[in-house]
Formats: sequence, C-alpha cells, structure tokens
Amino acid sequence: MKFGLLGRTLGHSFSPRIHSALGNTNYELFEREPSQLQEFFADPELQGINITIPYKVNALEACDVVDPRAERIGCVNTMVRKDGKWHGYNTDYDGFVFTLQHAGIDVSGKECIILGDGASSATVHVALEDLGAKNIVHLSRKTAPFYGDAPNYYETAQIIINCTPIGMYPHNPANLIDITQFSKLEGVVDLIYNPRRTILLLQAEMMEIPHCDGLPFLVAQGVEAANHFQGESFGTKEIEQILRDMRREKENIILIGMPGVGKTTVGKALGEEMGRTCVDVDHELEKEIGNISTYITEQGESTFREKEAEMIAKFGTQTGLIISTGGGCVTVPKNFAHLRQNGRIYQLTQPVENLSTFGRVLSSGGIERLRELEATRTPMYESFAQCIVEHNRNAPETVSAILEDFEANLL
Repeated sequence: MKFGLLGRTLGHSFSPRIHSALGNTNYELFEREPSQLQEFFADPELQGINITIPYKVNALEACDVVDPRAERIGCVNTMVRKDGKWHGYNTDYDGFVFTLQHAGIDVSGKECIILGDGASSATVHVALEDLGAKNIVHLSRKTAPFYGDAPNYYETAQIIINCTPIGMYPHNPANLIDITQFSKLEGVVDLIYNPRRTILLLQAEMMEIPHCDGLPFLVAQGVEAANHFQGESFGTKEIEQILRDMRREKENIILIGMPGVGKTTVGKALGEEMGRTCVDVDHELEKEIGNISTYITEQGESTFREKEAEMIAKFGTQTGLIISTGGGCVTVPKNFAHLRQNGRIYQLTQPVENLSTFGRVLSSGGIERLRELEATRTPMYESFAQCIVEHNRNAPETVSAILEDFEANLL
C-alpha cells in the first residue's frame, strides 16, 4: 500500500514529516504532469493521496464518491481507496477551522475579507459561511473588487485571510495590502508558513491583533487526512505536538544588544546546546568586506549599514539558526522584518561598565561614548526584542534563560 502527496512541482514538503509522526512511513511525494494523472489514479497500489495545486479539481473529478463538504467547496485534497473506489474529502476545511481556534479568532457575525480566489480561498469561504460569518468579500487580481479596492473596507473589515502566495519564500518580505489602515480588525490569518511571519502577520503583531500563519493549517489538515488513511481518531493533542516539534526545529533565535555585550559568546553556547548552526553577522561581513572598523572609517557607517542589512536579509529567510547580530543593526528599521519573520529576538543586557570595546570603532571614546550609544539604542533594542535577558558573563545561565523562554513561546 502506498500513500503520498500529488502535485506538479512539490520541492520541499512537510507532509511526509507529519504522516511519519503519526506512524505512516509509507508516505511519498508524487510529482506528475497533467497527462500522467489518469494512469496515476489507476495505480492499484495507491491507498491514500493528498493533493495540492494544481490538481485539486482533477482529484474531485477522479473520485467515485465525493464527501458533500468537498462537493460544496468544489475541490478535493484527500483521496482514500475503499472497496476499489476513490472517496474524496477536503481536509483543508478542518485545517482552517483548527487554525481559527488555535489563534482564538471568532468569525461569527463578522465582516471578512479573503485575499485571493484560488482553491484555498474556496475552502476558506465555505468554512467561514459554516461558522456564521456575516459577510465575505474576495479581493482579487482578476475580478472586482481588486486588491486596490482595499481602502473601501478600512472601516468595516474585521477578519482578513490571505489565501495567495504573495510574501512566500523566496519572495519575502512582500505584501498585497497594508492592514494597518483597517480600524475594526480583530483577526488575521495568512496561510503561508514560510516565512512564519509575513508582512501581514508582522503588522497584525504590531497592532496586537490575534493572528496566525499557515503551519497549524498544514499540520491540522494532514492529521485529519491521516485519520482517513489510517482509520484513526487523531486530534488536537497530536496536532499540537507535531506543531510544537516543527516550531522548535524551524524558529531562529536572534541575539541583539550593545556592542561587546556577549552576543557572539552566547550564540556559540546556544549553538552547541541545541546542535544548531550559529551565524555571526559581523564575522560573515568580514569575509566579504574585511575589517569592519576599517571599512566604516573608509566608507562611512551608512554604506556599512546597507551591507549589514543585505547580510541580515540573507540569513533572515533561513530557519533553524542562531543569529548573533552587530550592535547597530537596530538602527535600520527594515532589519526588524528580516529578523522577526522567522525568529524570536532576544536582547542581551549588562551594565555599560562591563562592555568590551576592543577593536570597535563605534564604541571608541570611552564610557561616555558608550552611555550615549546606550541611551540612543536602548529604545531601538526594546522595540525589536520579544524578550530581554540580563547577561552576567555567565553563558550557561543566559542560555538556560533563553531556552526556557523559547520553549514557552513555541506555539
């Protein structure tokens, strides 16, 4: 018996990981062209299939029996062979309902906007109807109302769901609309899961609005598909365990703070403790531009900051890293989105008197210069950081404090 995911171009997929965690190790990735579908569905070895774009409508047409909910939505993402017949379901529906619950977003009686008009948006639309949404508007590139019409809903929209790939890796950060203009917003969902935080979600976080990325959606639909494949009754417990494990593996840990505060030392210690690659942005820059102090003296600080921002953007798109930043990265606002999109940011602090200034052109000038830097940058550090950790030159203690916070904030 074979199980797997059908698509045209699959690349990296989390689906085998999800199904393996639930005991199904016979899960494969099937990349097929449209001309190969008929033969593929006829393979007698196939027992269960998940379907992704662009074949969700083809899957519905290939089924002998279609679940009423999938029929309403107009596409199938899960097929199971029973007594020689293909039965079709839509477990994306379950994934979306779980995502709303997970984020604490109530759509009942609410004005909702869906960005996009593809298969996922059809699923989300039906789920919103079933959950009692008051009104559902699709903004689209192809048919009115268009994305440019978003201002018409600034005073009314309460829930926004992105069902488009805009902002997905490697085209991040990017966004379709600016949600900071919406005055009644109560919840934001972005079905993208790489990066974890798109611009849409970073804005929602800044506005302190309940929000969620697409990983809970992906995991929950996979767990529901596994119930069909394996005849099990997996639920919230299994979804949250898989989600927690995947978050732990993917989320970057980012260290910011004053020059000489100990970011490099703590970063190395964290890397060793977690078995992760530790990236020191300054060290990476020196491979490209030579000595940083010399470069700043010769080229100017603003030229250096642009080079630094490019390096931060490069590593910010990656996952599962420890990233130690230079002390001045917070002076460039765009660095926040690049760091936060896949990571939790920790500010290390300690008294100015204890900071190392050796070989640092921007810290030269003694204690008074450091106090000036601290006064200027502290508000910037605090605006970037999700957690502030006092580092007393005791790396194991600091590592322990960071890991405790990291574990507590995975979901």
